[in-house]
Amino acid sequence: MFRYFRALDPRRSLATAVAWLAVVLSLAIALALVAVGDYAANSMLAQRDALMKRFAGQVAADLERALMHQAQPGGGAPVLPSQERLAALVQSARQRTKPDPPARLLLLDERHNILFGSPSGTSEPWLLPVLPSVAIVPGEDGTRMVVVTAPRDASSPLAALGLQVAVVQPAEDRGHGGSLQEKLTAISILLSITAALVGAAFARGLTRRLGELTLQVQRVARQEAEGIVEPAGRDEVAVLGRAFSRLLQALRQEHDDLDQLTQELEQRVQARTREVERLAADSRYAAVVRERLRLARDLHDTLAHSMMEMLHEIRTLRMLHARDPQRLGAELERAEELARQGMKEAREAVSQMRLNAVRDLGLGAALAGAVNRFVERTGLDVRFSADPQAASFADPRAETLFRIAEETLRNIGQHAQALHVDVALKDLGDGTIELAIKDDGVGFDVAEPHPGHYGLLGMQEQAQLVDAELELHSTPGAGTTVRLRLRVGPEMRSGNNGVKHAAPTP
Repeated sequence: MFRYFRALDPRRSLATAVAWLAVVLSLAIALALVAVGDYAANSMLAQRDALMKRFAGQVAADLERALMHQAQPGGGAPVLPSQERLAALVQSARQRTKPDPPARLLLLDERHNILFGSPSGTSEPWLLPVLPSVAIVPGEDGTRMVVVTAPRDASSPLAALGLQVAVVQPAEDRGHGGSLQEKLTAISILLSITAALVGAAFARGLTRRLGELTLQVQRVARQEAEGIVEPAGRDEVAVLGRAFSRLLQALRQEHDDLDQLTQELEQRVQARTREVERLAADSRYAAVVRERLRLARDLHDTLAHSMMEMLHEIRTLRMLHARDPQRLGAELERAEELARQGMKEAREAVSQMRLNAVRDLGLGAALAGAVNRFVERTGLDVRFSADPQAASFADPRAETLFRIAEETLRNIGQHAQALHVDVALKDLGDGTIELAIKDDGVGFDVAEPHPGHYGLLGMQEQAQLVDAELELHSTPGAGTTVRLRLRVGPEMRSGNNGVKHAAPTP
């Protein structure tokens, strides 16, 4: 049952809303017509009441004039005219005042007996007293009667005879008000039905076009059609249809543009993919080149030094063979020691290539091992210190710092002629570590070129690879200081891997 009531909800469809509007308008028209009918009926009733009063007053005035003309000589009482004369007077007054045809004129005595009636009717006495002016009283057969009495002067002939003029008319026929009201009610009902039918027809016509437009939009939504047919006309449905059509065209254009953009992006992605593949190949080639450079530096740091010393020793042996053959044995022993030392360094280099001490133990522990080996090889007094935080640094950049430190120590052992060496690994506190190596050797002029020696150049190249700052300070006769600063940031892990070390001296 509630389903049927929900179907009458005007918010469900435009047709229901328009139908309800038509019903409301028809009811308003019906109420207005009923109000107008009541007003018209009351106006007509008041007009008929005035005609009845005028009719009664006219008859009373004519009757008084007739009584005065028939007055007895000598001041006797007036005599009531005959029935014919009274009928003529009433007919004359009816023609002049024109009351409703059903209106009856009655001439009553003091006991309310009917002395004359026009049109002629019952002669039984009036049962109820006649009230002044206009009154509605029960009739003889139970119907309601309207009684209008003519005003009477106390000194008039009618008052002397005790007569009263009254006009009687049935209440339902008084001015035909009942029939008029019925006609207006019928007209209002007919107009209401007509308005409802017109509203329903209008709603059907409007919703039919909206329904067709809705079906077209639904077909487009289901991808059964590419567009809609724009409705003709200039009403709201036509405007809405044109707006939908333009919206669909704009969406189709955007869809086509999006497809074209997608194709362009796919082409660009393919091009970028080929570029990335090319860059990856270049990167692999660059990695191979960097590895070759590292191997060249390692060979320079190990085998090249050993071979240079052996070459120097061979030259010395040749000179001794020509000038001092007795010292040849001792020099041969030294040459043998140099060859043994070179072989040892070569094995250490191969071992370092296989085992990465820096990545496994940390920069501090690896430097401590390198310093110990340097002391064993040279017998110099070396002091080594490392802050715990800096000593724990162990990423690929730490390997570069370690190789630079090895090259520096090797240069000191071969060229510096120093007695004391200080190696310090410090944590500067702002995410930066510093490696400082200082000796008290003979020093050299940094600005002077050194052809054939690539140690310093290799150190600078390695520092640039890891964005480290390399500072070299040296003065002839005042020793050499190498400082290397690297900002490591959060990559330097916390721990206690690095400790203070002091390399032993023989």
